[in-house]
Amino acid sequence: MTSPSREPRKGLDRAVWRWLWAAALLLCALLLAAKIVPQSPWRGAIDTRITAMLPQQERSPLAARAESLDDTANRLVILVGSRDASAAARKQRDAAAQALRQALAPIARLDDGKSLESLRLPAEVQPALTAPSLADLSDDDWQARALRQLFQPGGQRDLIRDPFGLAGAWQSWLTPANLSLSGGQLLLRAPASAGSDRDKQDSNEQHSDEQNSEEGGSGYRLISATLTGSAYAMSDQQALEQAVNGVKADYPDIRLLRSGLVFHASNGAQQAKQEMSTIGLGSLIGVLLLLWAVFRTPRRLPLLLVPVATGVLFALPLTWWAFGSLHMLTLAFGASLIGISIDYVLHLECMRRLATTNSRGGLAALWPGLTLGLCSSLAAYLAITLTPMPGLRQMGMFAALGLIGAWLSVRLWLPQLPLPAQATRADSPAARAAGCLARAIPGKRSWQALGLLLLAALASLYGLRSDDRLTQLNPSPASLINEQREVQRLLAEPDGLRYLIVQAETDAALLTRLHALEGTFQQLNARQQLGHWASLAQQLPTLEQQQANLGAMRERTRTLLPQVLSTAGLPPELVTRAEQAIADAHPLRPADWVALPAGEMGQRLWLDSRSAAIGIVRFGDVTADGSATLARLAADDDSLEYVDQVARLSTTLGRIRSEMAWLVGGAVVLISLLLALRYRRSTWRALLPPLGGLVLTLAALTLAGVGLNLFHLLGLLLVLGIGLDAGIFCAEHPARSADKGNPTRSANEKAGQDRAEASTSRASQASLLAISLSCASSLLAFGLLSFSQTPALAALGLACLLGLSATWCLVPFARS
Repeated sequence: MTSPSREPRKGLDRAVWRWLWAAALLLCALLLAAKIVPQSPWRGAIDTRITAMLPQQERSPLAARAESLDDTANRLVILVGSRDASAAARKQRDAAAQALRQALAPIARLDDGKSLESLRLPAEVQPALTAPSLADLSDDDWQARALRQLFQPGGQRDLIRDPFGLAGAWQSWLTPANLSLSGGQLLLRAPASAGSDRDKQDSNEQHSDEQNSEEGGSGYRLISATLTGSAYAMSDQQALEQAVNGVKADYPDIRLLRSGLVFHASNGAQQAKQEMSTIGLGSLIGVLLLLWAVFRTPRRLPLLLVPVATGVLFALPLTWWAFGSLHMLTLAFGASLIGISIDYVLHLECMRRLATTNSRGGLAALWPGLTLGLCSSLAAYLAITLTPMPGLRQMGMFAALGLIGAWLSVRLWLPQLPLPAQATRADSPAARAAGCLARAIPGKRSWQALGLLLLAALASLYGLRSDDRLTQLNPSPASLINEQREVQRLLAEPDGLRYLIVQAETDAALLTRLHALEGTFQQLNARQQLGHWASLAQQLPTLEQQQANLGAMRERTRTLLPQVLSTAGLPPELVTRAEQAIADAHPLRPADWVALPAGEMGQRLWLDSRSAAIGIVRFGDVTADGSATLARLAADDDSLEYVDQVARLSTTLGRIRSEMAWLVGGAVVLISLLLALRYRRSTWRALLPPLGGLVLTLAALTLAGVGLNLFHLLGLLLVLGIGLDAGIFCAEHPARSADKGNPTRSANEKAGQDRAEASTSRASQASLLAISLSCASSLLAFGLLSFSQTPALAALGLACLLGLSATWCLVPFARS
């Protein structure tokens, strides 16, 4: 083995720097342990929220308050259905629902059991709230209804506070027509087509009559719950998945529909873990096989991966502590850091094996290029940290710190490792591979073809388009998304992504305005531009209508109740008591309504304010035309504000994409100036691989009809960093043609020149081998991301796959 030189050490070759770096890594290990040890007070969180990657949204104060009301992160809904309508299938369904309730009890608070009983109102406001289905009843109908309340089994018998059964009618009105209580559990049927108010009332009353005989019938058992922990806590996610999977295993014939952020967060966490193990492990195995095939020193391979490990050890705790929490996508991105940080190892190893005889002095020419490569890569990755997206800033910091850590290990530690004697043989696999690669020298026709290709690529960029859709941020599978949509359809529950803020001077004026807007929403619904929506107008009449209802009920109590009592054979003194009770009744205002248990559903639709009355109308499915109509409606009225979070986030992504494009352009200009200071007329060698790779990648995306998004640009930044590293070493060690020299030179001069040319040739071949291994390992690392199920990582991987392939193909041109 060849050992390091014993000459006096200077600068970074001194042992003190190696020990200081080891101490720094030990400190990083302690910081990492503080984040991952369960009992640690500084234990960190792994963030799986895709929204955590996004910047703070530009929104009005009212919109910010409205969205804070819609914080349902810990809420979940599970529908348990049967495969068919047979009695046996329904029995299995009910048993599965009961088992799931028991399994969820330790980790969640079941809140669907109170959904129907909590709709009862205080006696002092009930007379003002008459269900719309009772508005057209005649005096005879009212008397018959009061008698039915007295004698019908299960009827209400409160002759003093509610002699005409208003509470039951109001409760039925607020309850969805497809929801009923059967066998002690909530039963949800497919929603019927929209009908009149009386149809809805009749449907609800029929459900109460039929449920006992039908014993649940076909439909879904509804389980609504709120996690006692956090939807983002991995322990709660795992407990929930175990509960659901356990019931599915015990009852394989049931059908489950899930809705809730926790299911998407859990799926994202599992997917990220799987991709970390498959993509990261696949990258590692590929790089190990590549290194073994070229270097054929199995015992040395673990030592060559030390910089990779130290880079991750250096980056992980510092990034975690800097941001407080670590995002799963950052870990997936960090799993591919191996494709970059291995570059420094490859350049050092190839140079030591093929071009040097002195392990320290012979490497002096390597460090400038390696340092310049680090600086150029850092410029590309640090540009990511300038974006307003926290997730991208975290990724950029992780990559930059990882590269610094890997570079320091290569510079301080690896030159001290002894090199096997057989590694420097002229017929070693590395020498043969370098010799084969060196023969790839493009000729005149190849240059002409390259010129035409680059011109065509530049011309094709005219058709480049962008794609800022939010689907690139949603890693959930289509099956889970479809389940959530089906649950929202069955429950007629708005998703809260689009809403209308309505302001008025008083709560009376607000209710009047909300009721006036119902006609517009119904027209959009009839044109199939708007699905379901939720508004206080669907829960409360206007205050004028409540006053009219209250006056009418006082009159009925005075005139009709005596006849009812006479028919029923009850004492007439009850009329006086009923009149006294209704005399204290009063209308129900929105602020009082949302404070009641029955008004819990309205809490997301009301903003408490001292200066104005503010309501919120939340929408479900809205088409593009429907959204445009709502936006125009709000634009023409200062009291309205329409918010489309989907469009707002898409606009934000487009703005960040534009900023990223300027960052890429700025980084290219800055790095080009720095390279020009060193390489002068040879600057084109350093710029051809990265810039050519960018142009060809954009052209390929354009021709394939793929819209450019933010994560494609992130991938292009990686291509820029790796391509600059390759271009710099092409400029440092270009392929040189043989110099015939002066024929009259002496034999000693000729021998010296021959040795210099041979050394230069070996250095050039070593550099080419390292560049090729670097591109291959980077393709393994980042190209594999194109197979990710996360759209963002797949876009990044596709850009890297195309860009790195193009960069590698341009290397022979850059060094020729």
